[in-house]
Amino acid sequence: MGSALRILLALMLISAVGLSACGRRGSLERPQSAYPQTDADPSAKMSRAPDRRLPILDALIE
Repeated sequence: MGSALRILLALMLISAVGLSACGRRGSLERPQSAYPQTDADPSAKMSRAPDRRLPILDALIE
């Protein structure tokens, strides 16, 4: 009887600790952004950036 009571108390303690960690604190709403957001413009194309020279890597490759 004693060991069954210990097992039951251990299971109750584990479930109480586990259930207390299930909730989410704070608001579920999306936080306000730090900068204004705009929709993407599909007609705008990405500009090509010039190739950067990396002297150390270029010397190893050549």
